[in-house]
Amino acid sequence: MVIAIALCVVGLSQATQSSAPVATAVAAVTHMYHDFAAEAVIESEEVSIQDLFGRPKATLARYLDDALVTLVLADRACSRRTQEVCNLDFSPIWDSQDPIGTTAKISAGKDRTRVLVELRMPDRKATHRLTYRMMMTAAGWRVHDIEYDSHESLVTMLQRKPAFH
Repeated sequence: MVIAIALCVVGLSQATQSSAPVATAVAAVTHMYHDFAAEAVIESEEVSIQDLFGRPKATLARYLDDALVTLVLADRACSRRTQEVCNLDFSPIWDSQDPIGTTAKISAGKDRTRVLVELRMPDRKATHRLTYRMMMTAAGWRVHDIEYDSHESLVTMLQRKPAFH
């Protein structure tokens, strides 16, 4: 029984992590949340779930454009080099350090390159609004930036010098 469940989980993981292009920016963002929903629904001390922004470059490139991948990898290298948090201290797609219980409502923005995501936090009182700025690349729709309703955009954060420098 355990083996069957494990095989189903592995199969589901492989199926959801495909690199097939999607037709619209909304579908691309929906696909990303689908692939990384475990961050918000699995709470376990035995299982560590790596968020999108901690994944290898090839995984980042399935969801983010080249410029954003470069910024994320530079921030990661800064953190490794300094042994401190540089600019990214939260999960950008959840706008939180702890997304457990968060739900996402995804809708089209004012044009085809904008996708709106309303995150409802577990207490059901707080909501965060994110606007994904999407870019059509040769590989399909990719995230170019994420604008937040409560602080500066992801690209702006990643472009600044870390506070401890």
